[in-house]
Amino acid sequence: MSSNQPGYPKPAYAWYMVALLLVIYTFSFIDRQILGLLGPAIKADFGISDTQFGVLTGFAFAVFYTAFGLLCARYADSGNRRGLIVIGLFLWSLMTAASSLARSFGSLFLLRMGVGVGEATLAPAASSMLADTFPKERLSTALSVYSMGIPVGSALAFIVGGAVIDFAEQLPDIDVPGYGLMGGWQKAFLMVGIPGLLLTLLMFTIKEPVRKGAVGSGSAIPVRDVLRYFRSKFRAYAGICIGVSMNAALGFGSVIFLPFFFVRYHNMAPSDVGITFGLISLVTGPLGLLFGGWLADRLYKKGRKDAHILALMAAPLGFAIPSFTLPFIADTNTAWAVLAVSNFFINSPSGVAFASLQVITPNQMRGQIVSIYVMCTSIIGYGAGPFALGFFTDYIFGDEMKLNLSFLLLALITVPVGIGAFLWGRKAFARAVVEEEDRLQTSGS
Repeated sequence: MSSNQPGYPKPAYAWYMVALLLVIYTFSFIDRQILGLLGPAIKADFGISDTQFGVLTGFAFAVFYTAFGLLCARYADSGNRRGLIVIGLFLWSLMTAASSLARSFGSLFLLRMGVGVGEATLAPAASSMLADTFPKERLSTALSVYSMGIPVGSALAFIVGGAVIDFAEQLPDIDVPGYGLMGGWQKAFLMVGIPGLLLTLLMFTIKEPVRKGAVGSGSAIPVRDVLRYFRSKFRAYAGICIGVSMNAALGFGSVIFLPFFFVRYHNMAPSDVGITFGLISLVTGPLGLLFGGWLADRLYKKGRKDAHILALMAAPLGFAIPSFTLPFIADTNTAWAVLAVSNFFINSPSGVAFASLQVITPNQMRGQIVSIYVMCTSIIGYGAGPFALGFFTDYIFGDEMKLNLSFLLLALITVPVGIGAFLWGRKAFARAVVEEEDRLQTSGS
């Protein structure tokens, strides 16, 4: 991107914005996924089943994340997006830190709801800001770099959680007046929540970008008009939402129950699982994201109007065989190697998915369209994925030592449905890209 390209900020500032939003997104995933590694200890303390743990890690966050998503998206389509992120970041970090004081399944459930409400601000506001900061031929790469917060945050959640567990075993529990003893998993929540509160100050170092490609008066478009527009391009949007939701259900569900899997089948300590998977994810996750963004941008520059869908479809094609075989691999080192391949592809769609929505959506609808996408991926992926694994284990197979069969069943459902959804929406998406390009050319945006 040229430094004097009309309508866009200088590259150094644009990439600084990406870097800061990446750090914030990373902390959002640390706060979101730290619960997975702490699962065995929390499950033991509260005496809950795999299904209840799936609800705690999934629906407690996802339902309120999506419920407030549309409200935040409407504000992001016309209001100050920077301010929205500041408020949300402060709230979810506070709720994460306060989770250290949870004394029961119910109290932790309520606090995780608060994390979901706060994080609902980030996706629509950040992706819309970046879409007004980078031209379309660079947008997939920029959003893929931003989306590295997913694997990096997940990796750091495991690494930090593993380190805290090890550290807590060597230190006495902390006696908090009016609360009692604070053990290892409580200290982990406190440690990952506090830095997010400090990050709110750095958000004031970036400016609200000028909106581009706006239609009409520049105010947010009413929900009924957004839904009408969504229906007019239903096949394109639905193909993305369903396909990525299947990817999220398998990816997030597997990550949440990964400590249980390696504890039960490979006799590893939770702290060792965290550090090992964290280091693997730090490498394979960002590489997968960059691969997805690179592939979409390369195909788009070659004139493929279905470029983003093809890049999205590469993910389930890549992680299908690893997902089917991993649950039955007896050798621990081989299992980690197969998981690394799967993790590379499972992370590849994240930035491309956001970019695919931006390139077919007018400016003032972007936040609300993203919120619909986030609703699908959150309820189906982050909500139903962990719940399904717990439910399959408790009620279909009836034995916690058959978690491996639950992993296989989830993969057998999500992989073919995801591929089918992308194929179903591919041509409709290509038409939507052409229509939006023609609209922008006509309007001179």
